[in-house]
Amino acid sequence: MKKSIKIILWVVLAAFTIFFLTSIFLLADLRTPDIKNNSQSEEQIQLAHKLLNDAIKKQGLDQINQFSTYEIVGIDNWKGTMGRMATPWEWNQDKMAFRFSVGDFDGQAEVLEGEKKGFMAGIQSWDYYEKVDGKYQTNVEDHKGKIFTLAAYHYFMELGNRLADAPFIRYAGKDQLQGKAIEKIFVSWGNTVTKDYDHYLLWIGEASGLIEATTFSTRDNPKPAPAFLYGSMRFDDFRNVNGILIPFKQTAQMMNPKDNINDFIHQLTIEKFRWDNFAISEIRPFSEIKPVGDDKPVIK
Repeated sequence: MKKSIKIILWVVLAAFTIFFLTSIFLLADLRTPDIKNNSQSEEQIQLAHKLLNDAIKKQGLDQINQFSTYEIVGIDNWKGTMGRMATPWEWNQDKMAFRFSVGDFDGQAEVLEGEKKGFMAGIQSWDYYEKVDGKYQTNVEDHKGKIFTLAAYHYFMELGNRLADAPFIRYAGKDQLQGKAIEKIFVSWGNTVTKDYDHYLLWIGEASGLIEATTFSTRDNPKPAPAFLYGSMRFDDFRNVNGILIPFKQTAQMMNPKDNINDFIHQLTIEKFRWDNFAISEIRPFSEIKPVGDDKPVIK
């Protein structure tokens, strides 16, 4: 009997060890077999580039450099259990304002209501700051992963443009989302699995021509999570704001995008979106910080 218990314990311990090591070292890989083998035809590669470029133009992202900044006002809802454990915010479903500059990673979040009303956190040239007692301070710690979160939200708002210059773009086949036909393209910085850069799968609607979702790895995620896991972001409720189509509903989900939009980790619902309605100095309050672009992006 004792021998049987020992065997069971050793089996459990071995299984746990294998799972633990796999969680750490087995990175998420979003490539299809023909992408891994680098066996796609030139026609398939050209199709991938065309799909991405057409989606950028359809959304109007090729025109955003006429603006310097944009502000998003809305509610970011992090769901219970694991979602709430991962949230970077010390509040939930209180109205917030996100302010970003076009084309880089400077930005900030401000709480507009509730107990934390007036709290502000931001990034300038990858330095984290908070507004405390009416003064901006950089000698504060980012305990909840706000740097990663702000950079991620910023990245997804300009996703097509951000990925257009990636050196490795390939066709990843057809799929469906909510019963609609989808063309998928794979985008990354090389044809390998490495901690140095992420994988992206863009889900482009055949009818809409828009990026309706993206699947992505998160190599630099500050939250503890198995490395083989990946996430998705759905983009819905596109509205025209000064010629640019903005997704007013953005839904983060585990693994592949789901038909059920209510199955989410967190969901950003935008109430207002405005271009160039604040001075860029508002999100760059410090004059003596290294120039923008000195460090590589958190998300790549």
